[in-house]
Amino acid sequence: MKLPPSIIEKKILCELPNGYGAYRYKFTDTKHPAKAPYHGIKKDKLPEDGGEIYWSSSTNEEFKRLVQGDEPRFTLEILEVTTKDNFDSLRLKEYQILKEYPNIKNNPDIYNLSYGIPPYPNTDNSMLSDEFLEWYHSMKESGEWTSKVKEPLSVLVDIPTAQIRSVDNLSFINELAVELQENGNNTSKMNPVLIFEGVGKKFGFDTDCDVVVGTRHGLEAAKKVGSIDMHTIRVPYKALKDKTEFFLRSLASNDNFDDSPLKNIASVEDGAKLLVSLYNEHGIEPNNKVARDYLDRVYGFRTKKKSNTIKQAETDIAMQKLVNSKWKIYSKKEFDDIEEVNSNDNEIHMCISSGMFNIFSIYKRFQDDVKERRKMIIWVAHPNTAQEKRWMGNFAGFEEILKFINEDKFDIKFQILPSIVPDTENYAK
Repeated sequence: MKLPPSIIEKKILCELPNGYGAYRYKFTDTKHPAKAPYHGIKKDKLPEDGGEIYWSSSTNEEFKRLVQGDEPRFTLEILEVTTKDNFDSLRLKEYQILKEYPNIKNNPDIYNLSYGIPPYPNTDNSMLSDEFLEWYHSMKESGEWTSKVKEPLSVLVDIPTAQIRSVDNLSFINELAVELQENGNNTSKMNPVLIFEGVGKKFGFDTDCDVVVGTRHGLEAAKKVGSIDMHTIRVPYKALKDKTEFFLRSLASNDNFDDSPLKNIASVEDGAKLLVSLYNEHGIEPNNKVARDYLDRVYGFRTKKKSNTIKQAETDIAMQKLVNSKWKIYSKKEFDDIEEVNSNDNEIHMCISSGMFNIFSIYKRFQDDVKERRKMIIWVAHPNTAQEKRWMGNFAGFEEILKFINEDKFDIKFQILPSIVPDTENYAK
């Protein structure tokens, strides 16, 4: 077979049985012996046996330029062949070889720019395993799933989303927004938006759409300051198609592991949400060793945090908390709308956060009311679990104080707004 000018010789260092359909090869640069070889694999026969003419699928511009150049400098070795059905064995071998090189994407001593694609591990499709996590993180670190160019924010905010966390952290969004503004709204230093491709129906959406499952706070901050685009990590459907929703949620949760560089580390409520889902999906009690081990695998909580998480999960299960839910945070506009829609000539409707309950503000509303109404419905929103517990513990006392102060001049009743809502939604609101 004729070789291009850049290849000095081609060596076949293995036998070629009749049934082979894949091969592993290596380019060695004789002009720069310190430069590590380029390793590759191909699912096909060699060109001399009827396969397509092929000189690598490298994306390294330097390597491609030299291979396509006039200077004789490379030796090409065919190291191993196998059947098409056994192609994953070559993938694994290539991956193991390349993993020896640190920081391969930016390593000037090697022509390969990624660690390749190791074969998908055989694993239980209903619960996350250490084996799958090792594979998943190796793929993320390899850059294979990371977008080479940023995707338009106008497209990203239209992708349906699942909020894996138990609550949207508005203060964290504001922190990220400030950081973005200081950086000219450039999102290059932000974590990529994590997208699971084609699993929409698994999360309860009508179509097999993509689903944003991570870096939602960063996406919201970018939207808030008017950034144009963001990098993404798109996990392909073929890696997820056999997994259950619980498996996928666990996988997304693992991106909030305690030793993550994210400032907004996972909370006790986040861990409890996972354990409640585990209980509903598999009937495993939160204090069971299997549940504890699973919590370690997904979040890696320390001892005290793990104990508090288990207690919270047991409470949530006892209260029959909605699974796959998040805490509802009400905006000022939502409060204003509730007050405006419900108020009438006889009643004042007032919205408060349970953490901001103030008797004097209630009486001021009566005092300032030009209609001189004497009835009020107070809509109470709980901003978090702690405030909900505090309210429940103090509510009887609040009612007694109001009765004592108003001396039957005012009729005041309380309505509790929904605090737990489904965690899947269209992000563009």
